[in-house]
Amino acid sequence: MIFPHRRPPGLLLRTVTVTFVSAAALLAVIFVAVMLSVSKQVRNTAQADLESSQRTFAAIQLREQRSMRLQATNVAESPTLKAAVDTYAAESRTSTAFVQAQLLNTIREELTKVADRVEADAIVVVDGARHTLAAAGPMAAAWPVGHSVPLVTDPQAVAADSIAHIGDVTFRVVAVPLMVSDGAAVGSLYLATSLDRRFAQELGEFAHTQIAVVTTGQVVASTMSPEGAREFEKTVPLLEANAGTLDLQGESNAYRRLFSVGDTAFYALTSIDDAARAAVRQTTSTLLLIAIGAIALALVASIWIAHRLSKPIKSLSCSLHRMATSRQFDAKLPLTGSSLELDTLTETFNALMASVAAAEAETQAAYTAAIRALATALDARDPYTAGHSERVSVLSVAIGRTLNLSEDDLEVVRLGALLHDIGKIGVPDDVLRKPGALTPSEYDTIKQHTVLGARILRTVPFLSRHVAIVELHHERPDGNGYPHGLVGDDIPLAARIVHVADAYDAMTNARAYRPGRPSHDALSELWNASGTEFHAEVVGALARALPVTTIIAPKEAVAEACVA
Repeated sequence: MIFPHRRPPGLLLRTVTVTFVSAAALLAVIFVAVMLSVSKQVRNTAQADLESSQRTFAAIQLREQRSMRLQATNVAESPTLKAAVDTYAAESRTSTAFVQAQLLNTIREELTKVADRVEADAIVVVDGARHTLAAAGPMAAAWPVGHSVPLVTDPQAVAADSIAHIGDVTFRVVAVPLMVSDGAAVGSLYLATSLDRRFAQELGEFAHTQIAVVTTGQVVASTMSPEGAREFEKTVPLLEANAGTLDLQGESNAYRRLFSVGDTAFYALTSIDDAARAAVRQTTSTLLLIAIGAIALALVASIWIAHRLSKPIKSLSCSLHRMATSRQFDAKLPLTGSSLELDTLTETFNALMASVAAAEAETQAAYTAAIRALATALDARDPYTAGHSERVSVLSVAIGRTLNLSEDDLEVVRLGALLHDIGKIGVPDDVLRKPGALTPSEYDTIKQHTVLGARILRTVPFLSRHVAIVELHHERPDGNGYPHGLVGDDIPLAARIVHVADAYDAMTNARAYRPGRPSHDALSELWNASGTEFHAEVVGALARALPVTTIIAPKEAVAEACVA
């Protein structure tokens, strides 16, 4: 008696029926517990981090401000510097412009002597009217002589620091008076720190938060992305308190004003979403206990279903492993008959592998055809170079076989040779097809085809292996090639091969301004230039790869080829 074919039961039905009811209830409990814990801890964690950052900031800023003021005081006590400033103050009004320039130069020289010992972007001396007399340090150029820079001071700022705005640059300034022996002030000494991204990054590393420096409503420095900084800048006028929350780039952030100096405020920001992830990590111990219960509950149900499923899955896995090991992807996997899903998966996999094999063959054919089409399109621009790329490709492969290159390397050489002159697409016709000798300028234009060709190929991922051939096939062993002047073995072997094949084909085929040369003449030229323009081992491989030749290589070249 023949029974009708019975379709195996569905794998999803077997697994879900046993495990879903118990697992769903437990997962719901886990989800509720996590959400409650996270929602409760997120805001507190973010605010606590910012409060800690503010305390850290206050301590750091106080220490740095004291250090800067101590440095400024030490510099201001320099007798020679005070003498130079005092002399300028006494004589500048009655002296000539030349003498004034000499006095200012003396101040600048004294300032330069101490600049290396001061941790500031600029150290500046100003007169009583706050006109710059001299400046030194990495950003001294921002303080032009004679320029008046009013300081913006906030009595509530840390140790009465000041802010100076010079063009597009904002400085935080520590100022101390320059006192002469009679107790009179002849000017002031500024230690200025640029409020730029580097400054913000240093503060951010201390506080472990994002930093934004805002002056007159504009973000002048931050550790945020440019988009985030612009969005925060729009939000600053709406901030009504020193701390709170705001939305930036689709994420909720907590912010806190750390301190202010003059018209400049320093903000710390932290992502509440990041804080939420931190809170989730804090609840890991609770989730672990719940997970243990879930595992114990699911284990009982899983043992039975695993026993029923392990045998067919193992059989399928072994078949896949044998296929991967043998790389015989055309073989079909047998059906297990244990479940509908496994059999469907097996059938789909068999169909997929057949499609992949067909698609791979079609892709390879299309790949080669596209490259040949590019080479043909290039050769078509000049009737005298028609077929040049194809011939160079054939010669290059013949040389590669003589040098015992692998099939994979030969394929790279073959296609790279087809494309070696693709950069000439960008060379004007009046230069490329010129029947006579090229001018130096025209020759420089022609030489750009290697770089242009490499740039074209880099935009096509599957042609990346051929870039070296296109870019370096005019390099020479003596370093006089182009575009990079590589020397000897620094030139890839594939590029060396195409260089020789290209030169041989160019000599043996006619051009508008000359006839083609016999093969033995071309080989003689190649041998004579081996070691300087061409690699001897490649020239020797070409000589062996060609049909019967009548040229005998020079002894030196033969010896060099044998050594190579």
